[in-house]
Amino acid sequence: MESMGYQDTLATLRAQQAAHPLSIISLAEPITASQTQPLKPSNSQSRPSDTLSTSGTESNLQLTHATLLADLAHYKDLFSKLRFSYLEQVTKEKYLRSIVGDPPLVVSHEDNLALEDRLAGMKRELKAKKEEVDALVKEMEERARDVARAYESVGEGMDVLGRVPAEIETLKAEVESLKAELAARQGDDSAHHGSGDPRMHLSLTATEQALVEQRERNAEIDRQIAEIQKQMPAKVREVEKMDRELAELEKRRNESTKLAIEGRRRREQGGRDEVEELGRWYKANEAVMKGLLGVEGS
Repeated sequence: MESMGYQDTLATLRAQQAAHPLSIISLAEPITASQTQPLKPSNSQSRPSDTLSTSGTESNLQLTHATLLADLAHYKDLFSKLRFSYLEQVTKEKYLRSIVGDPPLVVSHEDNLALEDRLAGMKRELKAKKEEVDALVKEMEERARDVARAYESVGEGMDVLGRVPAEIETLKAEVESLKAELAARQGDDSAHHGSGDPRMHLSLTATEQALVEQRERNAEIDRQIAEIQKQMPAKVREVEKMDRELAELEKRRNESTKLAIEGRRRREQGGRDEVEELGRWYKANEAVMKGLLGVEGS
């Protein structure tokens, strides 16, 4: 039904476009009609678009914006020349009639001043009308550009409207194929793994919530790892210090063990212990020092 609606809309737009075509050729029909009429021989120079227009008339006259601008400039120049020629001829005619008339028409200075005042007023009116015409022409040009843009937009929309139904049908077919493939995979997973992981059967909302919670847990773990990494240098230094102390204690333990073994061995052999002798020597020296200190103190 939607495809039929698209087709009906597209057919309606194309029918309206065919009924009211908008092209530069149809707008230029008055100009082309005047160009197709037989021209009388003249000595005037041909305008830039004459060659193109003459050759184009024989093959449907493909006019462009540039050729129309050339025609407009030519007609403006031609009108200016014809107007000057007309004014010149009319002025000569009136002058000759005033001379050969019976009685001759004599124009005084006051009449010339009055005519000049009247001419100045007519010039002002003509200038105002020209400004109005120029404004109207400018408005028409803007309106023509807007219509052209709208027409091009409609044409592009019609092209898109012609492509969209086929693309929609293709996408629908792809969606159905993907749904069927997904259903087949889910069936295979259920057959091979039974119920499987319950998280695989969550709804979209529950899956998104579980994903958010997992991301929060990961962020907390990352934070803890970062804190541990910050504390690691101090812990490493502390471990190194403890290793050094442990090595020193291990060295002392080894020395003490060695001395104890050596002393036991000597006692077992009936010898005297050097440590015991060293202790007796320390005690004798201590007694002597105490005696000396006592004499000095007395």
